[in-house]
This record gives sequence, C-alpha cells and structure tokens, in this order.
Amino acid sequence: MVGPRGSRRVALLQAALRACGRPAAMQLDYETLWDDPSRLAEALASCPGVMVKLESPGESPALHARLILRGWQSTTSHGLPPSGLAHGELAHQHHWYAGLAELFATLPDNAPYLNAPNDLLRMTDKLACQQHLANAGLPIPALLGPIAGYEDMRERMRQHDCSQVFIKARYGSSGAGVLAYRRRRDDREIAIGPIEWQTSAHGIHLFNALRQQRYIKSTEIAPIVDALAKQGAYLEHWIPKPAVPGTRDNHYDLRVVALDGQPRQRIARISRGPLTNLHLGNRRLPAETLLDPAALATLESVTARAATAFTASRMIGFDLILRSSRAWLLEANGFGDLLLNVHWAGRTTYEDQAMLVASRHAACTTEAACG
Repeated sequence: MVGPRGSRRVALLQAALRACGRPAAMQLDYETLWDDPSRLAEALASCPGVMVKLESPGESPALHARLILRGWQSTTSHGLPPSGLAHGELAHQHHWYAGLAELFATLPDNAPYLNAPNDLLRMTDKLACQQHLANAGLPIPALLGPIAGYEDMRERMRQHDCSQVFIKARYGSSGAGVLAYRRRRDDREIAIGPIEWQTSAHGIHLFNALRQQRYIKSTEIAPIVDALAKQGAYLEHWIPKPAVPGTRDNHYDLRVVALDGQPRQRIARISRGPLTNLHLGNRRLPAETLLDPAALATLESVTARAATAFTASRMIGFDLILRSSRAWLLEANGFGDLLLNVHWAGRTTYEDQAMLVASRHAACTTEAACG
C-alpha cells in the first residue's frame, strides 16, 4: 500500500487484512517515494504476485503543501512560490494536481495496481472525468464548461438559458470548492456550499467549512467564484435531487462502490441542502429503503456501465442521482472506498479488498506449484 504517513485509510485496510487472517501489507509512503522513486520497483521485485494500492494523498497537510510546490515548479516556476496554507484553506488546487501527476509519473507503469495511476489522475480531474464518461455514452448533467470567473459564469448561464448550476472545483474532493448557484429572473441570486472566506492584504482566502453556507449578495458570491476559477472551476447543470418520501426538504443522492465492474456497497446520502457529503453533517440511509426494484435495477446497470469506462481500475466509487428510471452520474472517484460500516454480501469495501489479496495470493501460489 502506498499512501501518506499516518493515513486512516491505510490503517482500515490493514485491519481488514488482519481480520481475514492475512499478513499485514507492506507500506510505502508518498514522501519516501518522492525522495527515492525506485523503492516501489524494488518492493515489487522482492514480492512477486503482489497487488499495489495507491491510496488517497489526502489527510497530510505536509504532503499537500509539497504537492502544491512541486506542481508550481513544474507548471509556473516564476514569481514567488505558493505560501503555506492555513488550516482548511482551499488554494492552489491546480498546482496540487500538477504535483500529483508529477509524483505518479515516477511510479512503475506495469505494476499490478488496484487502480492504475492514469485512471486515478483522470478521476481526480473532475471535468476531464465527466467528459470521459460522456464520451463513453454515459448519462451526466449537462456541462457548461470551465469558467474564468463570476462574470464569465453569468454570461455562460445566459448563453445556455440556464438558471441554476453547480460550480465545481476541477481538482477538489469531498465537496471542497463546490457551490450550488441559482439566479432568479429578477436577478436575485443565491450560492450555497461548504465554503467560508476571509480577506487579507494578499486578497481573498477560501476555507473548507463543515456546514453549508448561504450567500445572497453578489459582493460575496463574486469573490468566491473568482477565487475558485483561478485554481480551476467549471459549471454543471444543477439536477434537483429527489426528495425522501414523506419529507419536503430532505433530498438524497447515492454513493455506490463497484468492484471489478459489479455494483456492491451502496448508501443514500440525505441532506437539507444541495450538497450531500456525509462529513457536512448529513445523514445516510440504506439505498434499498428509498429505491423500488426498477430504480435499483437502473442503479446497478448504470454503475456497471460506468465502471467499464475505467479499464485499469478495479474498485471505484460512483455518485449518482436517480429519478424513476433515469440516472445522472455526478462523479467517479478512484479513492471512493471510504464507506464505513456499509456491507454487501457481508463485507465492507476494505474486506472486499482483503479478499482480493487472498485470492490473488492463492492464484499465484497455484500457478507456481503447477509451473
């Protein structure tokens, strides 16, 4: 396993391996690989028959800062380098992504990855990922394209005769840098999302929030949109989420994890606001309690089709909206397996991965014996 130092995700998979009687996985951290890229190739040479999981590079502020600096050096390298970020600050995401691409480029091409680096990079670039899904014939919300700022957003909406959009950070995750924006005919507007902002002598600073904030003044909305656009942002048509039966203001979407193309663990994420990410204080319900058999069949069909768009990845999390027999894919996430205490066929996503390791080891052992 390759991940940041102290990763909770790495610890969860190690626990699952122990629970199914497997030895602990070898761990390499991104920081070590950065300083010595040959370490992974050496580990692969010493352990034939292994499987390699590249874990999310999140959860480490030091690694995040290093990725930003590396990305700035590879794409800009003029002026002053990006300064350190305050806790929760959302900035330089385009440099962060460029740094991640630089890091992944140092990894072996032909390793037996659970999810391959190129697929992970495509899914981390949210706009490129949605375009990829659309090109594969999969249903997504209409894309209005990247934006240069607030005025460009307003003009793009006028051109498309669209009154409500999601403004999405191109390289964000977990709802970071996402705003639901609506403009009324009388030109009143509202933007809702987990973003707070402050100003300083150096300009505006955005911060991730744990609650969805509401902004109704253009003097507040415009600086936020402009700051998001500087680090990569795009527009997507706002598809209203279905209401939980018996309620008026509780709406939901779905997270489904596919393993080898088969939809497995799934959950409905319920919110009173437009964003459903669970870390924002939202709640969850088993998907089966909200979906009838026809909707469940649609969920499984669309998820299975979406998984075929990423041929070098075995476990992917998909977010989608279902309305009757119609579906829209909102996101594909190569690090989307962090779905705690959700089971399918008696196993969590991490227990599924532990079983993959066991089956691969058994196959390699049999092949060696037969050879």
